[in-house]
Amino acid sequence: MKAQLSYEQGDFFSVQFPYQLHYVRRIRNLGNRRWDPDTKSWLVHLAHLLEVMEIFELTRADIPPKLWRAYQVYRIRNYRVRLIAGPVMARLEGDNLPLDKIDAATSFFLPGYQYTQRFIEGRWDGRRHLLDRRRMQFPAGLLPRVRAVLNAEGVAYQFIEETPVPQRTLTFKRPPVELRDYQRACVEAALNARRGVLELATGAGKTLLAACLIHELGLPTLFVVHTRDLLHQTREVFRQHLSSKIGQVGDGKIDLQPVTVATVQTCSRAFGINVGLTPDDDEPLEDDPTEVAAQSKDVVEFVRSCPVVFFDECHHLPAECCYALAMETKNAHYRYGLSATPYRADRLDMLLEAALGEKIFCARASNLIERGYLVPPEIYFYAVSPYRTAPSRRPDYATIFREYIIHNPERNAMIVEHARALAEEGKSVLVLVSQVAHGEVLRELMPEAPLVQGTDSAEKRQKVFHRLGKKSLKIVIATTLADEGLDIPTLDAVILASGGKSETRALQRVGRSLRPAPKKKHATIIDFFDNAPYLQEHSLRRLEIFRTEPAFRIHTVGFTA
Repeated sequence: MKAQLSYEQGDFFSVQFPYQLHYVRRIRNLGNRRWDPDTKSWLVHLAHLLEVMEIFELTRADIPPKLWRAYQVYRIRNYRVRLIAGPVMARLEGDNLPLDKIDAATSFFLPGYQYTQRFIEGRWDGRRHLLDRRRMQFPAGLLPRVRAVLNAEGVAYQFIEETPVPQRTLTFKRPPVELRDYQRACVEAALNARRGVLELATGAGKTLLAACLIHELGLPTLFVVHTRDLLHQTREVFRQHLSSKIGQVGDGKIDLQPVTVATVQTCSRAFGINVGLTPDDDEPLEDDPTEVAAQSKDVVEFVRSCPVVFFDECHHLPAECCYALAMETKNAHYRYGLSATPYRADRLDMLLEAALGEKIFCARASNLIERGYLVPPEIYFYAVSPYRTAPSRRPDYATIFREYIIHNPERNAMIVEHARALAEEGKSVLVLVSQVAHGEVLRELMPEAPLVQGTDSAEKRQKVFHRLGKKSLKIVIATTLADEGLDIPTLDAVILASGGKSETRALQRVGRSLRPAPKKKHATIIDFFDNAPYLQEHSLRRLEIFRTEPAFRIHTVGFTA
């Protein structure tokens, strides 16, 4: 498509073209431009001339001589620095760069650094440095941080995209998805930014949004999940809204299609990447023993060639694994992280930002509650009696968890009492535990409640949760590995029976019960203030994050905080 460029004087030139949303988005992505309603044209800074030429496929012959001369003069006077961005890495070229400030903006303290011998002895500053000073390169997700430093230091630079943005190659037979207003705003933000994290509360429709983005981009896509249940649920949504042929990598099957859903476990195995621990290291990822060796080359080639990649639940993926796998998506000009929580429990957020980009959209639970898309929760925090042990004992975390959480008669009796009381009111209740052993103890106390765990077949889990949704079962006990991706709009109450280190996981699990249903006015959440070493801090962290949501009504019983 040809655009008409004109130039009179100063640092801006005019760009006019017939309206097409695709071109408007790309012009808006330029750093220094504005719309002139009088001339009905875009005024674009001279620094962006080459980018405009690339957008509209213009040659040197298409540029007015006066504009080209002005551009050359500007470049000679100002461009001492070039910032060159690729899909995965970006690099700097030039002299007298503020490298110390760029390094400070692209590094972060690692958890527990202050306790390491290297830090204590002064042999390490405790930080993970993502800027390679020798090559002057850094992960492209940190471009906004680096550009902010250059702008603050008054460094004029030329921004260059190393490779052209891919154009649509796929068409889908299914009609476009109809979206709510906030979902449409999210899609627009994602298309404009081309990379970044989309924070969407549980119940906001993350998978549907992804389907809409894929539909609009029309490009081969890899969608990464971390459980087999999410693998199948996502494929089903994509089959409904995109195509009947959706690929699968994981749960015993490798079938590569233009749009493919894959488990992070199987993809990582193809690259030889160690999956490692999640941010919530008391809740490891489920195992996906898919045999990948025979087709590892095909998987590697697909991952490296895909122009679009999504990482679902990115704040709960192992940070190093997510980063390493994202760095292998070498052709992904469009890369997105989907998350229901505002930050990582392990505080390695910058590593995620480096891999995927900064947060570009946020729809918190309170926003959706105020607009009637979710119901508000009533959260009750009940104090539990203090942990008692001999003064000479120094029990570790595992011992305290076993004695105070799993085998604590008083606390377990409170769980059972609340679950049965809610069930007698006609409510459906999901009791979440982090360890199977705790679930088994509670099942002995509540024989009427089945226990669902991660090792159960998907069919068994679906049957039990279907009955819970129909309320033919009033109480279900489930391990936290079994509740991923749970979608039961009629669910009335959640009991967080095992506490947990991750306040962000707790926020996500509250969201499980906030989906609206007929006659459902609110959801009930039961949590516990655990008065024991380690566990008290975890309780306070959960309480703190609940309080970040203005629409959450919180009641503390037996304690003040």
